Amino acid sequence: MLPDVEVVDAHGSPVSLGSLKGKVVLLEFIHLGCQNVCGTLISKFSQIASDLGPDLGSRVVLLSITNEPGEDTPEKLLNLARSSNAELNGWLFLTGKPEAIDGVLSAFGVKNEKMPDGSVGHITRVFLLDRDLRTTGEYQGLIMNPQTVVAEIKHAIYAADAS
Repeated sequence: MLPDVEVVDAHGSPVSLGSLKGKVVLLEFIHLGCQNVCGTLISKFSQIASDLGPDLGSRVVLLSITNEPGEDTPEKLLNLARSSNAELNGWLFLTGKPEAIDGVLSAFGVKNEKMPDGSVGHITRVFLLDRDLRTTGEYQGLIMNPQTVVAEIKHAIYAADAS
């Protein structure tokens, strides 16, 4: 489950993750020092964002949370978002205090491991959360099919609407 911790968005504004309750959430972990793996994840999220259309922001939120909060400032995340043509009303690029980020990582059973060269390791797991911010799906980000993910997101939206 997504913990209710306070993080910071790409504009430097505080965001309480608990405030996302009521929306379906797709969550990935990235860091800006990573071009290949994280670039692939961002590209897939960009396609998902585009395919969600008007549901993005109103019913669905995409979260790209840095796992390197000491390096990835809001300004740097905003540059990434802009270069990715991200719709920031529904796709949040987040950083925060290391303990807040560690709390999110821990909630999803993800370890933030350092590589032998001191760089941050890659986290390729992507999580789908229901409107109660509970995990309902998990994807291997590098091989996930964006169309399949969008279909599962829409299923989560409309299943919740029907109940």
